[in-house]
Amino acid sequence: MSGRNTEFPLSPKRDAWLLGAGFSRAASSAMPLTDELGREALEELRRQRPNLSFAAPQFSAAGLTFEAWLTWLAERQPYEDEPEAYAQLAVFTATQAAIAEVLRRRETSASTDLAAWFDAFIDLAHHAQTPIITLNYDTLVEQGLYQRGYRDEREFLQPMDAVVGFPNGRGMFMAVPQGFVRHPTLRVYKLHGSTDWHYFPGDTSGATLDRIEVGPGRAMEDLVPVIGGRSPFIVPPTSSKSRYFDNPKTRFIWREARRELEQADRVVLIGYSLPLTDTNLASLLARTLSESKSEVLIVNPEASEVARRLEALGVDSSRIMTLDGITCVAEFVEQESEEVSRRLAASLAESYQQRLNSPVAVGWPYPGAYSAVEGYEVREHSLTFRVAGFGPLRTLARPGAVLPEGQEFSVAMTLGDLPSPDPTKSLRATDGQTTWTLAGYVAQLNDVELGTSRVAYQHQADDDWIVLRPVGRAPA
Repeated sequence: MSGRNTEFPLSPKRDAWLLGAGFSRAASSAMPLTDELGREALEELRRQRPNLSFAAPQFSAAGLTFEAWLTWLAERQPYEDEPEAYAQLAVFTATQAAIAEVLRRRETSASTDLAAWFDAFIDLAHHAQTPIITLNYDTLVEQGLYQRGYRDEREFLQPMDAVVGFPNGRGMFMAVPQGFVRHPTLRVYKLHGSTDWHYFPGDTSGATLDRIEVGPGRAMEDLVPVIGGRSPFIVPPTSSKSRYFDNPKTRFIWREARRELEQADRVVLIGYSLPLTDTNLASLLARTLSESKSEVLIVNPEASEVARRLEALGVDSSRIMTLDGITCVAEFVEQESEEVSRRLAASLAESYQQRLNSPVAVGWPYPGAYSAVEGYEVREHSLTFRVAGFGPLRTLARPGAVLPEGQEFSVAMTLGDLPSPDPTKSLRATDGQTTWTLAGYVAQLNDVELGTSRVAYQHQADDDWIVLRPVGRAPA
């Protein structure tokens, strides 16, 4: 049985989201801001290499920032002689490893303390196949994709399926002839490297640069033979003359990111302050945004400051919108969820008369938690469905189904039992304790979702269920 997914109706606009350190910090207080990362990295550097000599400045936004200091180390200064230049490079290479170690520890802490909106953020980006351009070294986004348990007709999605610039390896290990499988999901462009990228210092060919994933069952100690003599590929924001941008892989990622920015109808800067040290990205934004007609939304506690910097790059103020405040990222995710939910209501309203007999459920394909819609309430800004008792989809019954004696099944209301959705109102589901925004649906199911034991259905159109998809965390 084939399945026709109508998940997350397509947005009328094409987005590109650009993430800075403020995004990761908003996702979890365990994630450091840039100067905080610098201070902790220097402490880690002293621990790892007590005999290494280096100056330890006090980093601050008003003085010398960690990013500026990294740039000094990474680029040979004209006043340095050969021994000094190599000594500075040694400190920089060691600092790269220290940064990666600090961020790995912080990510471990963050994984148990992610903000309530984070899962919804990943859901929205995945289903809209949003390009995510990030300046962050951490792997929160790609690991978040993996943790959501998405799959298509072939397999569960892995972080390697989202990270642009590296073959996802399925050709080698899964006998896919073309060596690369394009999955319908978000795409991650990591412009400044990543804690799980490694290279041999000094390599400008990109031959030694590779993504070596650390995750469940793959500790860093176990990967030492694979990594060999390579170091984490952590790129400081610096001038275009940097040797870290000379290799073809990095240039490819930047060029693809440029293409995404040029094609976007809306560019969203989330937690990115556009620091003056980041001349490469400032140049990229000046080139792409000043020459396009795209909207620009700044999501930042100090959004007005970022807006002024964008205007200085040639972006007309009439195209710039701002969302500020401490909870701005959470508000952005909520607003996006509401907008997509209203599009879902409009989509269901269009097919309402043709699907009156379809039973309606709410649920997540992973971890397989579903509930029948048992009632509804029309509110001022939403149509809210009542659900209860999440379980496998096969334990739900359609009206009129012949139920096995001694077994209990939740009987779902049909679409005709519910009011036609109002496109001006969002759709929600509640179990009495938690309320979720509904932002997508599957109109025709496949065997994977229905399961192999559908004794409660006993109907020739068992695949005609409408399963509404919430954004956010599934019930435990």
